[in-house]
Amino acid sequence: MYSVLIVDDELGIREGLTTLLDWASLGFRVPETAANAIEAHYKYKLYSPDLMIIDIRMPGQSGLELIRELRELDSQLSIIILSGYADFSYAKSAMAYGIHNYLLKPVDEGELHQCLVNICARLDARTLDRQKHAAVKGWSREMLVQSLLLENDRAAMPVAQRLFVEAGIRGDTYQIILIRLLLQDQTDNGPSTAVKTELATSFEEHEWGIVFSIDSYVGVLIQFSFQKELERKALVQSIRETVTAHGLACMITAGDMVETLEEIPLSHQTALTRMRDHFFYDDTGMIGPDSVRLKLENQVGIEELERKLDSVVERLYFAMDTGSKGVIQRLIQEAGELMIGARYSEMAVKSRFVRIVTFLLNKLSPHYRETEFFHTRMDEQIQHIYRHTSLLSLQRYMVSLLEQYSSVIVRDNMDVLMKRMVDLIHRRYSENLKLETLADVFAYSSAYLGKLFKNNMGHSFNSYLDRVRIEKAKELLDQGYKIHQAANEVGFSDVDYFRDKFKKFEGISPSDYRRKNRDE
Repeated sequence: MYSVLIVDDELGIREGLTTLLDWASLGFRVPETAANAIEAHYKYKLYSPDLMIIDIRMPGQSGLELIRELRELDSQLSIIILSGYADFSYAKSAMAYGIHNYLLKPVDEGELHQCLVNICARLDARTLDRQKHAAVKGWSREMLVQSLLLENDRAAMPVAQRLFVEAGIRGDTYQIILIRLLLQDQTDNGPSTAVKTELATSFEEHEWGIVFSIDSYVGVLIQFSFQKELERKALVQSIRETVTAHGLACMITAGDMVETLEEIPLSHQTALTRMRDHFFYDDTGMIGPDSVRLKLENQVGIEELERKLDSVVERLYFAMDTGSKGVIQRLIQEAGELMIGARYSEMAVKSRFVRIVTFLLNKLSPHYRETEFFHTRMDEQIQHIYRHTSLLSLQRYMVSLLEQYSSVIVRDNMDVLMKRMVDLIHRRYSENLKLETLADVFAYSSAYLGKLFKNNMGHSFNSYLDRVRIEKAKELLDQGYKIHQAANEVGFSDVDYFRDKFKKFEGISPSDYRRKNRDE
């Protein structure tokens, strides 16, 4: 099966294309989609697709710019562009980058079907040519490993075994290791080639294994297992030192150990699975069979997830607004655990954290001019979120970022707990203020915090909040607001409940209050 990555900023188009055809019957699969160029770059490196379907016009980096950069990375990548009639000039420009297929929106099912048939035929021909080339007798050790992983042809296994023995590749156990290089300049493969060459020399000298290239990874076939901790550390250290010397970073995964040549592709698949799931591992060395994936026993449904995440964001907002930085780390950890429980993908986790950051900053900015500086760096902050290679490192970055937001806010000497709570009530009376939420933010039990408030203010929290709301409502009624408008503005969603509270505090109904003021 050939893999396809669909890139379009419209969710409806992405979902529509995914379900429009029986992709499997045409020899394709669609493992993922992307909503913009940033996601497309990331998922291109993650999935190494054989075909990409790209919208010409997208917010931010255009499809044309994305195609130009992809073509510099992979001259053989098959690309279909999506274009509206008004974008035909863009479509013509794309032809300069080797694009021979473009479809007009809305996409015609028959036209797309025929287009995929033609592309599949070209990919089949290229694959056959590669297999024939790999069959040459003068195979190198690297080419032997590549052929074993790429062909996966059991009928040719006896020949492969003989060639492996002749090349000196024999052992009781085998294991595949994959290395993903994190290039700073995505258009420059020079460092990748140099790293692979140095690793090949070092591994041959130490007789650790055979270094090879496959898809977008550098791989190593180990002819014995690195069960001993010192051996494992030596191998990982050698890889990282070589990579670091070229100013790069990397991720390393190991597949399951196997005992026969026929099973080596299985080791490769398990290494590849761990590489694709690396974001959810708590391992800074080499992710292997003994590494533990982050998970929760209790799964979370979509509705429950949204409700709980909303609660987390609400508490984060109050914590930052009141300067309670101590709870930010716990709340960010809680958000991550909820998303793991809901089986979020890596990209879904990152996108949700982007939404959390932008929501909090947009809600704080109208009240605190000090946060305007972070608005100017929003693109940079979003880029940082997408660059993180593990959930734990992303959570640490989120905590650091939100603590920075909170630190720049000037709170006018709100060091005393009661002053901070009273100030919050007078500024946020129209919102869903609850004592339980503030108790969590201030790290007190709600019962204890309620007693503190009543002892200091002479009123319970809810009574004080209601009094502030009624006073604000009176001001609005004096300005000519209707009763239901005033109720809604000060935080009462139920007008009848507002009338009861108003009469309790003022002794008269809102209607009588308005008439009395008009008469006066």
